[in-house]
Amino acid sequence: HKKHLISASINHTIIFSGVKDGSARSLTLPSFGLNYTYFFNDKWAIGLHNDIILEDFLIKESSASETFSSNEGNEEFKVIERGTPVSAAIMVMYKPLPFLGLMAGAGREFSSHKDFTVIRFGIETPVHLPKNWELFGVLTYDINIDAYRSLTYGIGIGKLF
Repeated sequence: HKKHLISASINHTIIFSGVKDGSARSLTLPSFGLNYTYFFNDKWAIGLHNDIILEDFLIKESSASETFSSNEGNEEFKVIERGTPVSAAIMVMYKPLPFLGLMAGAGREFSSHKDFTVIRFGIETPVHLPKNWELFGVLTYDINIDAYRSLTYGIGIGKLF
């Protein structure tokens, strides 16, 4: 039983309260993940899971300082800029089955404009490969306190040692 896992994933992140071309709408943006996980046993693990969204974007927010009018002209809203945000979260993982990991944790999302506390829930579906490699699918849901919510899905590869 290997105790350490280093992994990387290529993802898409859906921002539910995004703003584009003056309209509030969901945005789908490219992102990457880089994670370290320590396994206590076959069922429990803890790790540092890091994500970076590769684009700048705007989110709809009521407490921001800049106001936009939508294209329809009947809705006004305030926005917060997000400049290639990086999130780092301490995650606890429980594996009820060898091919299913349930995760929950909290951390911080950092951006050049404003930082937010993040609560993250997720699912990983690892497939073990020869020579201690692992291929996995990942689905996470982030709640950025006082900001926005996002859903990230992707595929990754990791090395157990």
